[in-house]
Amino acid sequence: MTQLKIHPVAALFPPLTDQEFQQLVADIKTNGQHVPITLTADGKTIVDGINRWKACKLAGVEAKFRNLPKSYDETETINFIISANMRRRDLAAGQKAMIGLEIAPHLEAAAKERKVSGKGADGSGGRGKQKNLVPQEGQGKRAARVVDQVAKASGVGHNTVSKAKKVKTHSPTLAADVAAGKVSLNDAHKQVRRAEAASQVAAEKEAPSRATAIVRTHDGQETEYQLPKGRAKFNFTNDQVSWAAWTWNPVTGCLHNCPYCYAREGAVMNRNLRAFYPFGFTPTFYDYRLEAPENSSVPDEVRNDPRLGRVFVTSMGDLFGKWVPNEWITKVFAAAHNSPEWEYLFLTKFPQRYVGLNLPSTAWIGTTIDEQYRVKIAEEAFRKIKGVRVKWLSLEPLLAPLKFSDLSMFDFVVIGSQSATEQPGGRVQEFAPPFEWVARLTEQAKAAGCKVYQKPNLIGITDSQHAGMKLIQEVPDLPPLPRTQGELVLTAAE
Repeated sequence: MTQLKIHPVAALFPPLTDQEFQQLVADIKTNGQHVPITLTADGKTIVDGINRWKACKLAGVEAKFRNLPKSYDETETINFIISANMRRRDLAAGQKAMIGLEIAPHLEAAAKERKVSGKGADGSGGRGKQKNLVPQEGQGKRAARVVDQVAKASGVGHNTVSKAKKVKTHSPTLAADVAAGKVSLNDAHKQVRRAEAASQVAAEKEAPSRATAIVRTHDGQETEYQLPKGRAKFNFTNDQVSWAAWTWNPVTGCLHNCPYCYAREGAVMNRNLRAFYPFGFTPTFYDYRLEAPENSSVPDEVRNDPRLGRVFVTSMGDLFGKWVPNEWITKVFAAAHNSPEWEYLFLTKFPQRYVGLNLPSTAWIGTTIDEQYRVKIAEEAFRKIKGVRVKWLSLEPLLAPLKFSDLSMFDFVVIGSQSATEQPGGRVQEFAPPFEWVARLTEQAKAAGCKVYQKPNLIGITDSQHAGMKLIQEVPDLPPLPRTQGELVLTAAE
């Protein structure tokens, strides 16, 4: 049993939940195994019954097996897996559609193998006709037909398949969450449509003009960059940054090579964004964007929503990495000093570089810590930082049980988990820190007088039956900041 392999198509179907699996183990232990586990004809690969196989091992019960007929080729084997799982498993329509899209390449490969073997397109091979989900058509049409027929075999409509294809094309990470049952297809599709709408708005704002500028990298590479129409301004962001409504990226790119980096995913893997990153994720300076602070007006609604007066600087890179030329930092700070009506949020994994700089008085100076060795560096640097609006600590993603000697040099602590991302080397899985790591840091931060913000991703997907616990989501209590906007003075709400 320990040497059995799992068929890659069978592995696409999500496993039972922990509760369901434990119930299966208990049932097999008490009543025995009723339904045999199905193997390929050679008896080496499981095609149906993965959960039963694992449950038998845990229950200490000798598993029962049966083999597919020797006449089954790969196409027929895959068709059996689809039939056994799509109809019998309690899967949502979105899961079926998404899994069907993942199955399609396997069916394509099986169709090619069948063609080489000389087996008929109708599935005949000396034993009558066999239903075939892979019609013999041109490659592009064949792929579409495979998806359609897999959908029909599982009772999924064309509209559901279209939504699944749209989600998978736009966000492989979101598609994987749908297939696993972590998020519904409708919710994922809504997220994609919102993202597309936002991208469209951004694209219209960034519509190219006839003017160009030279952008350059930290190591001296240069290229001509077509400027957008209109003046450079801040970009309105989404709700992922819960304490700032805008982003400003006069510098992009980073060399820290963090395996989970969301910014690299956007710059390198998102086809809708690549045009805005001519050097990929190589650190790059966009001189024309230095005008954004003076061209962006603080909205009147800031009285009711302080987020609208805050901008996250270099959200797509690290402005203070040791590779960044001093000139870049000096110019960014000069632009911030000249527009003090804004609060500027900075974040880096190289906090020692803050020391000695002329930091803007309206700045939120922050550092990210994901490993223990960064703790001492941050504590030493932040003891020396004075005269800024907020000193903050981002523990996102929290990847280790971090231990601080003191947190009193910080005003604000953010704690979050690691989201799944698509990276050039492949998918990086999500990671949720154990509760005790979060609880210990929260207790220490509160004792030191810090405001604590626990990101929603710490508890994952919730619904009416799984409400989750109420997270601590505080922000610093700040005095009103005078904001001059022409002759109008705006005061931020507390």
